Amino acid sequence: MLKKRLIPKLMFKVKEINQKKYPVIVTTKNFNNVKFVGDPISQAKIFESQLTDELLLINMESLDLDKNEFLLDYYKEFSNKIFMPLTIGGGVKNIESFKKLLKNGADKVCINTAAIQNPNLISQASKIFGSQCVVVSIDFKKIDSNYFVFYKNGKINSKKLLFEWAKEIERLGAGEIVLTDIDKDGISEGLNIEVAEKISNSSKLPIIISGGCGIAQHFVDAFKNTKIEGIAAGNFFSFRDQNIHQARSQILNNGIELRK
Repeated sequence: MLKKRLIPKLMFKVKEINQKKYPVIVTTKNFNNVKFVGDPISQAKIFESQLTDELLLINMESLDLDKNEFLLDYYKEFSNKIFMPLTIGGGVKNIESFKKLLKNGADKVCINTAAIQNPNLISQASKIFGSQCVVVSIDFKKIDSNYFVFYKNGKINSKKLLFEWAKEIERLGAGEIVLTDIDKDGISEGLNIEVAEKISNSSKLPIIISGGCGIAQHFVDAFKNTKIEGIAAGNFFSFRDQNIHQARSQILNNGIELRK
């Protein structure tokens, strides 16, 4: 059995201070109610000291990498200071974006909007860089009795059905899927186990679920009741009374094996 993964998700926006641009971690609620909470590198160092498996770093504004080269310098600095596997997402438009991110610190590249607008990018990137480098993020929301896929930070309904899109992503050659329930984001009432169970049971890909972690038991419930490989959390790890050690201890105490 594969050991499970805990993945802090650092979402950031860019602030300009004294005419210089700086990425700053944000927390959200239903992809809105944005709060600025700190420096990504400083926070990542804390996670590293707490035996985090890997990091997910997301440019929430999807800034164009061609027009914001300071981001590439920042990613390179980040990877030189943080010695953990790093998945970077946001602002990915094409194969050239993959090249730039992988050259400047990313171990894997996460795509969302680009995958919906150009599904062939998934297969192209997988063939060139290997499927292990291609992570597809799916933001979803339940409308009536169906789950639909959203993009542009949860603002636009693609009209794609969640479970069909997950199958299509696998067929196109992605290496991993990250699921986020928009309605549960920042609510801290638990992950969407129904969706995690259905997709992890039907897919051969590693499935990561996020959105809704409020207490360590939520991690335990998701790992015990689904076949997901990992859980990504943003808000949960952004406050001092929550840390990786506490979550790891409770998960391990429930007989769930974690990567060391």
